[in-house]
Amino acid sequence: MWAFVRRHRDGWPWVVLGLLALGTWLSANADRPLLWAALGAAGLAGAVVLVWWLRRRWAAWREQRSVARTDLSGVDLMTGTEFEAFVASLLRTHGYRQVEVVGGASDGGADVRARAPDGRAVVVQCKRWRRPVPPNEVRAFVGTLSGSHRGFTGVFVASRGFTDAAVREAGAGHDAALTLVGREDLALWMRGERAPELPPARAA
Repeated sequence: MWAFVRRHRDGWPWVVLGLLALGTWLSANADRPLLWAALGAAGLAGAVVLVWWLRRRWAAWREQRSVARTDLSGVDLMTGTEFEAFVASLLRTHGYRQVEVVGGASDGGADVRARAPDGRAVVVQCKRWRRPVPPNEVRAFVGTLSGSHRGFTGVFVASRGFTDAAVREAGAGHDAALTLVGREDLALWMRGERAPELPPARAA
């Protein structure tokens, strides 16, 4: 909580000055009941908006702290479902919007959907395995990008990385925009040093 307050302390002097100015103005207009009623309604609306904004900022800060305090050893202990939620948190903390976890028994290769900072629709496949991902899994995800998620940019995140054959499969010249995020890339992403670079947008 105190870390959250310290991050936003630079704006407090302006808030104090604003409150002092408002108090001075109100004391000079204390005999106008309609004005007080309007100010009361405006104050209530402002309080609701402020609480909503603070709750969103607090939730975002808690998510950022949770991501920052997790390392690869923590990832290795996650279930597949927990890993999908964790990748969704990574996306949100790096500017992705409309992030939703959609994975399930019939997810069709889509575990998370989101909007990239540049506005592109992104679909993410997550594999929290104990071994590198083989090429057939990459081919299956390419099929998702060519079928049910045609037009999406694909991001394949694997906690144990990919085999050499899988990496070659991803760069085989297929008609899909795809980037792989292996173990080292995931560690850099988690530390905030380097987010995955999306491939160039494909022409429609």
